[in-house]
Amino acid sequence: MDEQTGRLPRTLAPLGVLKALALIFVLYKVVLLFSAGVFQDEAYYWLWGQHLALSYFDHPPLNAWMQGLAGAIFGWNKFALRIMVALALCADIVLIWLISRRIAWDWPEHFWRMLLLFLATPVFFAVTSVALPDHLLLTFSLAALYFFLSFLQRWPELPRWRDLYLGAACLGLAALSKYNAAFLGIGLAFYILLVPRLRPLLLKPQLYLAAAIAVALQAPVLIWNIQQNMASFGFILGTRHSGLGSANLSGLSAWLIGFVLLVGPFLIGPLAAFAFFRRRRGEGLARMTFWLSTCAIVGLACFTTTLFHWNLLAYLAALPFLPYRMRWRWLTWAHIAYGTAFLSFMVVNYSFTPLTDVKGLSDEATGWVYGWEGTATAVQAARVDHKAGFVAAADYTTAALLGYHLQDKDVTSLSAKNDQFDYWFRPAEHLGQDAILFGDTWRPLTPDIVAQFAEVVQLTEIPVIAGGKEVNRHQIFLGRGFRGPAK
Repeated sequence: MDEQTGRLPRTLAPLGVLKALALIFVLYKVVLLFSAGVFQDEAYYWLWGQHLALSYFDHPPLNAWMQGLAGAIFGWNKFALRIMVALALCADIVLIWLISRRIAWDWPEHFWRMLLLFLATPVFFAVTSVALPDHLLLTFSLAALYFFLSFLQRWPELPRWRDLYLGAACLGLAALSKYNAAFLGIGLAFYILLVPRLRPLLLKPQLYLAAAIAVALQAPVLIWNIQQNMASFGFILGTRHSGLGSANLSGLSAWLIGFVLLVGPFLIGPLAAFAFFRRRRGEGLARMTFWLSTCAIVGLACFTTTLFHWNLLAYLAALPFLPYRMRWRWLTWAHIAYGTAFLSFMVVNYSFTPLTDVKGLSDEATGWVYGWEGTATAVQAARVDHKAGFVAAADYTTAALLGYHLQDKDVTSLSAKNDQFDYWFRPAEHLGQDAILFGDTWRPLTPDIVAQFAEVVQLTEIPVIAGGKEVNRHQIFLGRGFRGPAK
C-alpha cells in the first residue's frame, strides 16, 4: 500500500482473473465438503448433537447444537454433517466483503485479494472444510471484528452503539463456539485501555451493557460447568495439557513447522510486517488480538503440544490487512500456487485415495477416513448374532467414527481418559452385559479395557485397503460379562 494514498500495491491482475480464481477455490471447497471421508473429531461432535445438552466437556455447545439441528432437518448423512459448514462459508464471504468495504479505499480489488488469501491459505481452508467448532469461531469472530471496527472508526464523533452491541453479540456467539474467542474480547479491552482516544468509553454505560451481552451468552457454559464441578474449564486450562511443569522446546519446533505448513511460507513476511511495522488505518484492534493470541499459544507451545489451528484468531485478525503487506505481486501468486498445491493434496488424499505413507508417517487422520462402511456392517451383524448389550471402542476417536457410520448415538468409548462419552455411558447400567468391542491399528484395545470383561475374544479382523495399500486394520471383539472399570 502506498504510504501517502493508502492504496494497495500494484494491481495483481484484472478483476475477472481474480474472480475466476476465487470460483475455482470455492469449487475445491464444495468437492471437499461433500466428498471427503468423515474426520474423527467432526464425527465426535456429530454425536454431541445427538445428545443435546447445555454444554460439553471439550468445548462450548454451539457447534453441537447446529449439528443437532442439521440432523433433525436432514437426517443422518454427510450432507447434514457439513451443511452448516457450507452456510458458514457463505457468511464468511459476505463478511469479507463488508470488512473490505469498511477499511479499503480501492475495495473491489481489496475484496478479491482478501478473499483469495482466505480461500488459498491452508489453515482457513482446513477449518472451513469440516464440522469442527472452529468454522463457527471463524464466522462469528469475523462478524465481531466487522462490527467493532465499524464502531471504533466512528467513535467519538458519531458513535453507533448498535454496532458495539452487535459486535458483542457476535463475540458471545464466537465464545459459545470455542473458548479462544476470549482473545478478541481481551484484545478489545486492552485496546480501549491503551488508546487515549478510546478511554472515554470506560465512562459509558453502553460499553458495560455490551460486555454483559457477550457474557450472558455464556450462560449455558457457565451453568453446565457449575453442575459438573468446572469439568470443561479444568480440562481446557489444565488436564488437556501434559507437561506444563517443564519447558519442552520440541513443542515450539512442532508449532513452527505447523505454522509454516498451514499458514504458508509466503505469508510469513506479510504477517511479520503486520505485527511489527507501521500501523495502518483500522489495524489497532486486530494487532492487539494478533499479539495476545500468538503470545499465549507460542508460550503454551514451549511447554506442551499445541495444534495448528489454536492460533486461528491471530491469523483471522490479520487477514483484512494482509493484502496491503503483499508488497510484490509474485508473493501473492506464490502463496496462491502453494495453497492450490496444498488444497489439491487435501482433496485427493481425503476424498479419493491416500497420498501419504500412512503407516510410515503415523498418519492416523488419513487412515481413519477409509473403510468404515464394511466395518459398520460387520459390527452390526456381530451385535445381532451375539445379542450384545452395547458397542464400545478403545478411544473417543474410533468410538465416534464407528457410532457415526453405525448411525448409533449410543456407541461408547471405554478409554480411561476423560471424554464426553463419560457423560452418556453409565457402567452400572450395563453390568453383566456382553459387548461388541472395536480396536484398530491406531487405537487398539488396552489391557485396562480388556480387564473390564470376564472374557474378550476376537471375532474378526478387517484390513482396510485404499489406493492399493493397507492404511488401517479393524478388529472386532466380543467382550463377555462386563464388570465395569476398576475402582
